[in-house]
Amino acid sequence: MIERLLILAVLAALVALAYTVFRRWQVMRVARFAPGDPLLAARRPDTPAILYFTAPTCAPCRMRQRPALARLLDEWGDRVQVIEVNALDQTDAATRWGVLSVPTTFILDRQGRPRQVNYGVAGTDKLKGQLAGL
Repeated sequence: MIERLLILAVLAALVALAYTVFRRWQVMRVARFAPGDPLLAARRPDTPAILYFTAPTCAPCRMRQRPALARLLDEWGDRVQVIEVNALDQTDAATRWGVLSVPTTFILDRQGRPRQVNYGVAGTDKLKGQLAGL
C-alpha cells in the first residue's frame, strides 16, 4: 500500500513538473514574435497587459474569468490593459499563441513580451500577483 502511494506521489510530481516546463516553453516560444504581433496593435505602450483568449460559448469565461478581469481593472485602472481575443473568430491567432483551451490568459510586460501563461481560469489574486512580479 505504501509503495503504491509513493508511486502515485512520484507520478503526480512528474506531471506537475512537465506542466511547469511546458508553460515556460510556451512563454519562451511566443516571446519571439509577440511584441510585433497584430493582436497587440492596440496595446498601450509602457503598460502591462493581459491577452485574454475567450469564446462566446465558454461558460467559465463568462462566469469566472471575465468577473476576475473586471475586478482587476476596477482595482488597477489604467495601470493594466486587457486585450480580449475571440479564439473562435481568430483561430490563426489562437493557434499562433498556442491556445489549447479557453480561457487562456497571457501576462505581458510593459514591452509587450509574454511573461506568464494561465490555461483555465485565473483568479484576480493570481493575476495581481503575476502583474506585480513584473
